[in-house]
Amino acid sequence: MDSQDKKPVMPKRKSYKRNKTFFAALFNAFNGIWIMISRERNFRIHIVIALVVLWVGIEFHLSRSDWLWVTVAVSFAIIAEILNTIIEAVVDLTVGDRYDDLAKLAKDVAAAGVVFAVFVEFAILAIILQPYLWHWLGIHNLFTY
Repeated sequence: MDSQDKKPVMPKRKSYKRNKTFFAALFNAFNGIWIMISRERNFRIHIVIALVVLWVGIEFHLSRSDWLWVTVAVSFAIIAEILNTIIEAVVDLTVGDRYDDLAKLAKDVAAAGVVFAVFVEFAILAIILQPYLWHWLGIHNLFTY
């Protein structure tokens, strides 16, 4: 047999197994959160912003309905960052090291989704926190709570 007739040896890949229990699935989900925290700088920035907003909300004694909107706004941006990371990973897996216009399109649009989510987050936070901030600063007008 000639050396040209041999097939190249492919590296052994891990086999995929479904989660056998709910707790195994939960462990994998927490592993995903840890991966996001340890590998994604922008995710860490979103977490820091969320913690700052939490601190501000506690300091301002936000009402229950205001907490609802703040939670939705912050979660919206964090989920957008998670989806962006998923899209980037799948695109990178698909195209590898080569350049592809559609890969660039997918990654750019996913990043634009994060920017839009952050814009909406800050708009909601500005609307919710403005009266509390003005009250804290001693500014009273028709738009205070």
